[in-house]
Amino acid sequence: MKRFSIIFLLLVLVSCSSNSEDVVETSDSTVASTVGNSTETTVSSENSTTTTVDDVFKYEFDIEKMSPFTGLELEPEIWLKRPRRAIAFKIDNNLNARPQSGLQEADAVYEVLVEGGMTRFLAFFLDKSSAYLGPIRSARPTDPTLIRPFGGTLVVSGATEGLIPAIRELGVPVLEEQSSPTMFRISSRKAPHNLYADTELVRQKVDDRGFYFLQPGPVPLYPFGLDQTNWNDGAERVTIKYSEFTTVIWKHNGESYSRFIIDGYSNTKEAVAHNFVSQDGAYTDILKSKTIVIIQGPFYNDKATTLPSILTVGVGDVYVISDGKYVKGTWRRSDISDSFEFVDENQNPIFVPPSSQWVHVMPNDGTVTISDN
Repeated sequence: MKRFSIIFLLLVLVSCSSNSEDVVETSDSTVASTVGNSTETTVSSENSTTTTVDDVFKYEFDIEKMSPFTGLELEPEIWLKRPRRAIAFKIDNNLNARPQSGLQEADAVYEVLVEGGMTRFLAFFLDKSSAYLGPIRSARPTDPTLIRPFGGTLVVSGATEGLIPAIRELGVPVLEEQSSPTMFRISSRKAPHNLYADTELVRQKVDDRGFYFLQPGPVPLYPFGLDQTNWNDGAERVTIKYSEFTTVIWKHNGESYSRFIIDGYSNTKEAVAHNFVSQDGAYTDILKSKTIVIIQGPFYNDKATTLPSILTVGVGDVYVISDGKYVKGTWRRSDISDSFEFVDENQNPIFVPPSSQWVHVMPNDGTVTISDN
């Protein structure tokens, strides 16, 4: 009996030893990653899933629920108000027009070179609004080429003779100065830097005239996305020189970029904070944006008006800056009714991060300097 017990015990020990070679201890989840391969796999004991880099950067623009100016999803109470037409207000950037009001409330701001080496803004409003926006100034030839893809209406104080009919021929409706309370002149500023507007009252005028853009739409002017794998670090400071009279500096503050300006017409040549101010003057702060887009194109003088203009059809350089990173590439566009295509030096698409946007449209001979301090 004793001999049988010993043999039985030996058999049990051998069996346990054999089974231990086949058992692999596992935790609740096992992660496998391959260097040099773009695929990352995650295996869960409860729910087996596979995640790829494409999934991580997956983004799809929803034309009904997202902003074509930021690429961000909107709250239901905002997008349910659509259909609405995009409205672009031409905003003054003369030394005597600062600080402006309402730019911080726009869906997006586009900055364009005008005469004298100065710039003016196109403040786009679709889902947002401002009760006090201005100063509003006159149209320029580049304006319709940026508004046309959005199916938008241009709102201005006026324009050089012959320009407004030409803009309308390009398919962009124009609304000129209206009476108060839709648009109004303020006494604290001298003309022509004193015309302001309530954007929702302007919208009513636009709708009454039938300048209406039905859903779905509009679409973005350039592609939004999350992939920044080919971007470069070191974009803490961006210096954009339009001319010897206008230089814009964006400084990264960790969350967004703050705007500074060097004005050649000013007594000081130092960069100063570019602020906005509330209607009552009680609140002021620096203008900010999460993302900066720079589109460079050939400079030309408009034949009909001789006004300085930037060509936005064809091919040119583009920079996209966001979150301390940047990428330089090429833009392509075949018609003013089209959106832009952005590609990097390897012809891979550039996706602009969904966020607040400030877009610079500047001549090829302007300079862009990106640094890490």
